[in-house]
Amino acid sequence: MCILRRATCAIVVLAGCGLDVGPPAEWIATDSIDGALAVETGAPPVRPLAPVPSGSRFRIVTFNVDLGGDPARLASEILGNPAIMAADLYLLQEEESYPSEGATRASRLAALLDTGWIYVPGRVKGDGTHGLAILSRYPIGNAAVMELPHTADWKPRIAIRAEITVGATLLHVVDLHLETRINITDRILEVRPAVLDLPPQVIVAGDVNTNPFLWEDGSFPLLPTAQIVDTDQAPLLDDYMRGLGFETPAANVGPTETVHGIESRLDAIFTRGLAVTEAQVERSLDVSDHWPVWVDITLP
Repeated sequence: MCILRRATCAIVVLAGCGLDVGPPAEWIATDSIDGALAVETGAPPVRPLAPVPSGSRFRIVTFNVDLGGDPARLASEILGNPAIMAADLYLLQEEESYPSEGATRASRLAALLDTGWIYVPGRVKGDGTHGLAILSRYPIGNAAVMELPHTADWKPRIAIRAEITVGATLLHVVDLHLETRINITDRILEVRPAVLDLPPQVIVAGDVNTNPFLWEDGSFPLLPTAQIVDTDQAPLLDDYMRGLGFETPAANVGPTETVHGIESRLDAIFTRGLAVTEAQVERSLDVSDHWPVWVDITLP
């Protein structure tokens, strides 16, 4: 708790008390969910897989694909970028699915990228759903979803966790998407249930929305006030995650979004118990309002 207080005390003075985000939820197995928010999944293509020895490189991408809703356009951008097309695992945010399109966008993107997939809706949107997806070249198992703490005024946000079987290695991953209009105190309270009690070796990634604003009552952004106190939330969330034993390999990749001349590092990858060899953001893609971030880990 001292890390939380130290990282946020100056901002709380400016922004006021934290919001009442309610109690944390539990992880729920995705195969137990039915109705409008039922989860859809597909296995990777059946093909001979070469052995994956210890020490192999494994590339992970996190990407908010909001404006890249068309799977064909998104796949074209990904396949046109050598770094992103070489990924083994994609953790996607703001995926959507609409019955009128015939198949989930995640499943159509996975077919174009030659991966398996799981799409986990977080909320109903119009006649479809909005949520998170994992695309993987290796089997995805034991998936679970958690509804993140939120107020009645926010749209529901979720995290999903899964196990990726890579040869003899079981990789634990968490994909999440945090609220935009909150200050660092509430951001930590929102992410906390999803990152506690995880295995010693784990990857947490997603759109954590660590913007450089102060928010008045969760509604109105105030201009960045670095001349008074550094209000950039990204390094403060990094500090919190380090306190939980995570490394922050994407801390120095620079902005992952630029809007109206304001650069923000909204997307993050955190690792624990795994060796990271490289991390980058790919700004050549022009298919979303975010840029994808990737890291390479060395398989145990």
